[in-house]
Amino acid sequence: MSNLESAKAAIQAELSHAREGLSFYQSRIESLQKMLSELATFNGASIAATATKGKRGRKPGVSIAAVAPVKPGRKKIGKEASNGHELPFTGGDYWTNLVLEEPRSASDILDAAITGLGFTPTKTQLQKLAGRMTFALNTLVKTNKIKDSGRGRERRFFRA
Repeated sequence: MSNLESAKAAIQAELSHAREGLSFYQSRIESLQKMLSELATFNGASIAATATKGKRGRKPGVSIAAVAPVKPGRKKIGKEASNGHELPFTGGDYWTNLVLEEPRSASDILDAAITGLGFTPTKTQLQKLAGRMTFALNTLVKTNKIKDSGRGRERRFFRA
């Protein structure tokens, strides 16, 4: 009889512990969602509430000077001297809108993106924009939002 009582007590304790864990994680989810909504309003853009893996590199909010102070006579760590313009946000439908019904090469799409910038990008900005485009076009093809034909330099992208 005591074995049954001890088993019952153990199960009740485990159940109580599980309920406490559930309430902890529910409150944690609510606070994280609140933080995301505050960041979205702070940033001026909507942020999708998706789970992401940890990121490499320096943590946000930590300045480069605090991590690696610049010594006299050394080149500063950071961005290349730019032309005063930043690249626009290229998420959402940015690349989808540049793909038309008629087949276009990746370089034609990149030219359309550069034209839409309204300024002449630096070499570094061009490389960054081309990298974004490559990733976005491949993702759009995989998700069947756009179609492609050909291989290599003959590859063309178009809307279905």
